[in-house]
Amino acid sequence: MKQYLMPMFVAAISIFTPVVPMLLTIGVLIVVDFLVGIYRAFKMNEQITSRKMGNTISKMFLYQLTIISLFLFETYILGSIMPVTKIGAVLISITELKSIDESVEKMTGVGVWKKLVKIIKRGESETKDFI
Repeated sequence: MKQYLMPMFVAAISIFTPVVPMLLTIGVLIVVDFLVGIYRAFKMNEQITSRKMGNTISKMFLYQLTIISLFLFETYILGSIMPVTKIGAVLISITELKSIDESVEKMTGVGVWKKLVKIIKRGESETKDFI
């Protein structure tokens, strides 16, 4: 049995090697969002429940599965015509960054995302104020 499983394991690793950096990036963003959320709950005296913490586990599983599915779809069906894996990873990353920003805004009252949008729209004077 070992003689059959080892080649299959090596083949699976070699197939998914190109997508590992995206999976790690998404994983790190989810963990950072989780830690910022825990800190926010602690700082604002909110109740921390296992249900809320369980959402992070399901989110990690579903986001990773989505990236793997998009990678397989792009590689074996589309033939690399369109980078759907990267597009999916960017959309998931934006979602996580926005969630982190919302938690920071609830704690501090200052949203980094809103500040950046304001800087981009306003120009130089806002940039000087931000720095």
